[in-house]
Amino acid sequence: MSTVYLVGAGPGDPKLLTRRAYELITTAEIIVYDALVSPRIIELIPPTTRLYNVGKRYGAHSMKQPEINALLVELASEDVKKIVRLKGGDPFVFAHGGEEMQVLREAGIRYEIVPGITAGLAAPAYFDIPVTHRAVSRSFTCLTAHSESGELPDFDWTALAKLGGTLIFYMGVRQIASISQALIEAGCDASTPAALVSRGTTPQQTLLARTLGEFTDAEEDFTAYTPALFVIGEVIRLNEGSTSRPLTGKKIIVTRARHQASSLQEALEAEGAEALLLPTIELSTNQEVATEVSSCLRELYRYGWIFFTSPNAVEFFFAALREAGLDSRALAPCRIASLGPMTSASLLSRGIQPDFMPSAYHAKAFAAEFIQHSSKCEAKPILLPASALAHDDLPRLLEEAGYPCHRLPLYTNNPIHYEQEELRATLSSADYLTACSSSAVHHLVELLEAYQLTELLHELPIAVLGEQTAEAVRSYGIEPQLIAPQATITALVDSLIESLR
Repeated sequence: MSTVYLVGAGPGDPKLLTRRAYELITTAEIIVYDALVSPRIIELIPPTTRLYNVGKRYGAHSMKQPEINALLVELASEDVKKIVRLKGGDPFVFAHGGEEMQVLREAGIRYEIVPGITAGLAAPAYFDIPVTHRAVSRSFTCLTAHSESGELPDFDWTALAKLGGTLIFYMGVRQIASISQALIEAGCDASTPAALVSRGTTPQQTLLARTLGEFTDAEEDFTAYTPALFVIGEVIRLNEGSTSRPLTGKKIIVTRARHQASSLQEALEAEGAEALLLPTIELSTNQEVATEVSSCLRELYRYGWIFFTSPNAVEFFFAALREAGLDSRALAPCRIASLGPMTSASLLSRGIQPDFMPSAYHAKAFAAEFIQHSSKCEAKPILLPASALAHDDLPRLLEEAGYPCHRLPLYTNNPIHYEQEELRATLSSADYLTACSSSAVHHLVELLEAYQLTELLHELPIAVLGEQTAEAVRSYGIEPQLIAPQATITALVDSLIESLR
């Protein structure tokens, strides 16, 4: 028997999903979702899930509420177990969840309510605005400024003006002047603090703080702030005009391969930035050397060391091991070297503790310190799993010192195509561009050269992970604005915060 889950997706930040909500949206067979569900939450849904976008926005309804009700009943008649009705915020706060519950109940369909964090509480909090405060506000009132007629709801404005505390209006962007005027006429002081809180808890969040009287201009258009809350009360004075997240309002380009981008994207968004995904490469197994790889992996005893120079090399190496029917025990005859903490972390996640890691994370230091660390009497060659486009610096330096190397090109770096205007718009709007590998830099420059847009790269500050990536940027006559002091995502984000203070 099907169960329909009425699930609150929260105000936008994926980290504010409840544990139950995350569990359901990642395991449901069908999801019916609203326009206010954050795109970052939609990204969490598995590609095999059947999706229905029934989002309603002012003047652009994709489905009317009775049609949504009927759809839920129809889907529940199918041979599926989990149907999620996903709503922004909480399903029972101005979200028709109660109506949908009644329809399901009358149709004899099993349902479960999964509350979510409502925007009225969460969005102000992201701007250091508590909706209650013992010394300022002992109550809060949530209202909807939307009505079927499009007019201002017929509230008892005098009662609201006398209520005190904090007033929070949902769906009121087109009624800001009318709300402000009605409250002032009912007795509210025109100097009462008020604020539009737009897209709260997301990287695009903004706060427009004024007095109530300054919001009474009926000619002013606030639709660009949609979706937004209109918050009125003394608690707004507790906001200092900015959030404690230091990268709020900054747009930062992430050029990592899409399957890797999430760690940097999440780290940037945790500090308030808007991460603009512009992966320049996608990685795939190098099928041209499949036979060589399989043979090599079955004869690892021939090698004294395996050098891993990137997390990608680790990932594709272990994928190849699985494909060959092997596991980490096959590495027992070899010692393991790792270039940098991110590569070491990738090895550790697979139960492998590196035997050697240089103090500086580039080829020259790797080779020099390894030569000093090891003994030339080690006759077995070194295996270097890498990209087909990897630089020859490391094997060349090792072989010059008498250490034979076998480079194994496990994967290929394939460029991603973008339209000219898409590239121009992304680079022109950003505050910073990040690059975590030299291949990402080279592929980006190739794209820009094809459209004669390389001047955009010269105008944009660039932050890089590691000296090797910095050298790739310098090869085009550009000096990186910053180089992370350690080759880690945390160090890169911390450097950006310091640079943008």
